[in-house]
Amino acid sequence: MEESLKTRLNHYLFLEFGMDDEDEDESRISEEWPFVLREVGQLPERELTVFEFDDGEAWFAIADPALGVCTQAGMTFDDLVLQYSGSDWIVARKPVDLSMSMPGDPHVPSGLERRKALQSLGATVLDGKEPEILEGLYLQTERRYLGLFSAPGDQTAVIGGLPDSSKPEVLFPDASPWRRLAWGIGVWLRNAERA
Repeated sequence: MEESLKTRLNHYLFLEFGMDDEDEDESRISEEWPFVLREVGQLPERELTVFEFDDGEAWFAIADPALGVCTQAGMTFDDLVLQYSGSDWIVARKPVDLSMSMPGDPHVPSGLERRKALQSLGATVLDGKEPEILEGLYLQTERRYLGLFSAPGDQTAVIGGLPDSSKPEVLFPDASPWRRLAWGIGVWLRNAERA
C-alpha cells in the first residue's frame, strides 16, 4: 500500500529534525506522528501542497513533488505563494549573488564591482544611509542589480533595482533574506498586475 503524503512528510520530518538520533521509534511514523500536519493550500500548476505544523515554532512542510520544510517566520500560505512567484521571477533572470565567482565571464562583473554597485544602489534606496546588503544579485539577462537592503540595526528592509524604480518595504524579519526578497518581488508583481 502506498504511503499517504502526510506519512511521507512525517517520515521526512522525522529524519530532517534528527529524531532518529534521539532513539525515537521510526515504526511509529504515521499521518499524525511525529507531527500533526494541517493542509493550508495547494498550487496545482506547481504540483505544490503546503501543510503547517508546530513544534514550539510554526513551520511549513512542502511537497512540490520533492519534500521540504521551512519556518513560517510570520508568513501565511498566501505569503508563501507570493514568495514562490517572486522566486520564479528572479530565477528566470539568471541571478548571480555576491558569493559567486565567475572569473573570465565577460557578461558578469567581478565580485568587487558587483559589491560596489550594490552598495551604491543600497545607499540610494535608503536615502543616503549606509546600507547593509541583506541579499545582492546581478541579474544576467537584464544586466542590472537587484538587492534587499537595510540600515544597520534596522528591521525594515527595502528592495532596490526594480525596473520601475519603486522601493517596496519588505516584511518578515525572521525569514531568510532570499525569502524576504522573493516575497517582496511577488508583492511587486501582484501590484503591477492589478494596476
